[in-house]
Amino acid sequence: MVCNKIQENLVAYLHGELDKKEVKLIHQHLSSCESCLDEELELRKTGRILDKFQFEALPDNFDAELHRKLKPFQKPKSSNKPGIRRIVYAIAATLIITIGLEFFIFQFMQSTEPTIQFTDFPTTQTVFKSASAMASKRTSLKQKYLEKFQQKRVYNNDI
Repeated sequence: MVCNKIQENLVAYLHGELDKKEVKLIHQHLSSCESCLDEELELRKTGRILDKFQFEALPDNFDAELHRKLKPFQKPKSSNKPGIRRIVYAIAATLIITIGLEFFIFQFMQSTEPTIQFTDFPTTQTVFKSASAMASKRTSLKQKYLEKFQQKRVYNNDI
């Protein structure tokens, strides 16, 4: 037998409630296991101490008298029926779950492609700005070319 099983049966052993086979097994185990023997000795001491006390029998109407005396201290029952409270909680939970699912579905059902906004299309101002910038760039390149060409020409005239 395992120590746990022996210790569970020690009280029954001390009260003489076990059959001879179980008593023999407990005797064998107690002769070889010091912790179970200590437990058995402690239970014996506790039993001797309890035997010194004299317990009085309770009166027959003790339960009814106790309930009568405790009645003024009991909490009054609430007027809300637990059935109504459950219904309210169920409705609230359903609403929360529905709103959560709608939010979840809305977030994942949107397309992942970027949306085209009106500001993405060129306006007349941006078209004219870019055209004038290109024209000024073209003019500046042309001026640079002419300046280089004139410089070379000046050198040719000097020779």
